[in-house]
Amino acid sequence: MSTHTHTPIGKNEVPDISLLPSKDARRKFRTGTYTETVALDLDTIDIGGGTEKNKARALGTDTNHISDLLNEFTRGIRYEQLPPIVVKEAWMGGNYMLVDGFTRVAALKEKEQVTWVFDVYELEKGYNLKDLLTEIGLGANNHVASKKSKPIDFVTPGIEWVERQPKDTISKVQIKEWVNNIPHSFSTDQVNTTVDKIYNQVYPDRTVATFTESRAAVYLGTLGYSSKGLKDDDGLHGRTFAASSNATHGPRNFCHILKDFKETGRRTRVNLFAPNGTPAKDLKKVIDAQKAEFLVWAEAIQEMAVHIKADKNWVPFEFGVRPSQIVEVDPDGGVVPLCDTAPEPNPKTEVDEFAELDTTFNQ
Repeated sequence: MSTHTHTPIGKNEVPDISLLPSKDARRKFRTGTYTETVALDLDTIDIGGGTEKNKARALGTDTNHISDLLNEFTRGIRYEQLPPIVVKEAWMGGNYMLVDGFTRVAALKEKEQVTWVFDVYELEKGYNLKDLLTEIGLGANNHVASKKSKPIDFVTPGIEWVERQPKDTISKVQIKEWVNNIPHSFSTDQVNTTVDKIYNQVYPDRTVATFTESRAAVYLGTLGYSSKGLKDDDGLHGRTFAASSNATHGPRNFCHILKDFKETGRRTRVNLFAPNGTPAKDLKKVIDAQKAEFLVWAEAIQEMAVHIKADKNWVPFEFGVRPSQIVEVDPDGGVVPLCDTAPEPNPKTEVDEFAELDTTFNQ
């Protein structure tokens, strides 16, 4: 049989296992070993939540990829391609669990295929199901219409792998070995960049959805939360901005909150999101820091209220000075009080100015 040939197969037919590649052609993994190939009804397989929960891929399910596979399967099966992978362990009650081919199974089910062939693997000693899922999910995509893994797909599984090891025992060299032990076609630079991302981040930024202020406002707006000082249904003003303490977002929006209250007498609901690039492990800390900053300012207002109650004209500041800036009239090397009106420059007539120039040149 020539390669790249599609053999038509009905939805109630079972693919011929004898036409598949030999046992020696099966994919080899450190974490699991091939044992046999079996035909299974698709409805009997534990798919672990299906394609939406296949976390080996950082970018999630691709509906376009399902469509590509549907087009392939409509033409039939390509026997030179290896089947999806399942595992069967005693602790699973003897059931088969899908660990590779989630999108293919989704396409087959959409095609209403009843039965398909699967390669069965068992765990190697010293590895768990998570290890097998990671290695297979990233390295097994060499089947029909496969969606190859990208360097970013390795980051989160790599971090999770590091976290499963004894604390502070993993080096960049070991991470690089982990990456290279999984089949890929990355360049050396891509591998090194991936290793750096894994090593330098406990959790990568891919776990945190990125937002701009406008995007966050639109997102929250669809859920009933207002922004830019507009009012929610409960009458509160809404403000949405990036949580970034010791930056400009907080003070600027706090001033808006005070102005809104002065104009309407209504409080403001503050909606926050983490700035782009915030690791997942730091998200709560970043949000809490901005909240703490707001509470410090609110406490200051409460303390000021005590003084204002005693003296309604009291304010928590006084105007000071400015440096000398008007060369002709300001004190040389001095300051001018802000509470004073700056003296007007002493006007000179054109005759006076030319007279001074004439005197200067004739000296």
